[in-house]
Amino acid sequence: MKKLLIASAVLMTGCAVAADKPADKPWHNEKPTLSTINAPTKVMPMVCKQEQAMAYLKELQSGEKDIYSIKSNDHGGKGANESGWLTWRVDDPSNLIPCPEGGAAATEVGMCWKELNDEPTVIGLVRVAPGTAAPHYHREMECYYGLSGQGLTWAQERMQPFGPGDYIEIPSKAMHYTPNTYDDQDLIYMYWFPLDGKFSTFKYQWPQDVGPGEQLMFDFIPYTNSKLVRSGNGGYGWDVVQKSK
Repeated sequence: MKKLLIASAVLMTGCAVAADKPADKPWHNEKPTLSTINAPTKVMPMVCKQEQAMAYLKELQSGEKDIYSIKSNDHGGKGANESGWLTWRVDDPSNLIPCPEGGAAATEVGMCWKELNDEPTVIGLVRVAPGTAAPHYHREMECYYGLSGQGLTWAQERMQPFGPGDYIEIPSKAMHYTPNTYDDQDLIYMYWFPLDGKFSTFKYQWPQDVGPGEQLMFDFIPYTNSKLVRSGNGGYGWDVVQKSK
């Protein structure tokens, strides 16, 4: 989703206090780590305080906009696909199609997402069905904010509750995943990459993309998946066309 834009988190927020946590450095880490060192929190981490992301969050938190009425390429952003909620089919992952009325649970891959911003910051919304998540990592640090549903997130080398009102800060190349633990509704959260833009430059790494050393790291993560994901025939992360750096 993005290129490094600024030299300091202070420039993004306009202010900082001694107790604030600065951005992890280097922002693009050399090697993957087993998980984020940060627990879910009800307080937005300092490094997540990016201008456009905070404006979108304000609309969602206040009820001014919902996941359908919130507008893409708003608040000074640009470059996002304005087609609304999208998904894809297992046999044709490069062709994006509208998310069905039933949400992520009604899709082949168990996921729908809506792009809100691509530059200067990649921002979006995601809906995840039960049983379709898999761990991954990427060079860019990321932030989540829970909107509805209930899930778990891999943080501090254990699964921890993640739901409405929760933030999670995921450093560069930290292995992570956030599965849905509700059977009757999607897990919905906002994601953004406060230090990077332009998603076409991103490269996600999934368990099947890495060598034996990193595969062993993924094996330490206690994840389970749907039958399709376990067989390698479907699910988010198992049929995505990978982008080159």
